[in-house]
Amino acid sequence: MKKYAFIILFILLLSSCNKIKVREENNRESHIVVNKELNRADSDTMEKFMNFNHIEQTPVDSLIKNYPPLWDKTFILGKKDGFITEFRAGLSKQFTPKEIRSRDIKIREVTWTSSNEENLTVWFEEKNHKWIPVAHFIWDKNAVF
Repeated sequence: MKKYAFIILFILLLSSCNKIKVREENNRESHIVVNKELNRADSDTMEKFMNFNHIEQTPVDSLIKNYPPLWDKTFILGKKDGFITEFRAGLSKQFTPKEIRSRDIKIREVTWTSSNEENLTVWFEEKNHKWIPVAHFIWDKNAVF
């Protein structure tokens, strides 16, 4: 009985991972809402949109100023706070195991609300004192990692 429960749980887990990946692929080039502001003059909600070209072309500090994130943290990839977890799996595609083991890759992880249902996380690598986007992930707010 436990074996069947494990198999069903495993299948459900794989199914949810595939949905997140499909959603990420479908939203790769589309505009997304990253922040909502209340316009006090007429009490309407204004939505600010950003696409991934905008992320690549705009310094991260300007993005954060214009689109306040849910969180913004910096870590060294492969060290204590910078282990590649399921959530950060996209980073393992950007760097070789040898590069990760060297523990000298500085990463900035910034997460914004992109809609009522989803968040957007972008990972930036520090190169020549500039933050360069290297990976992103659009994920369901109810996802558990």
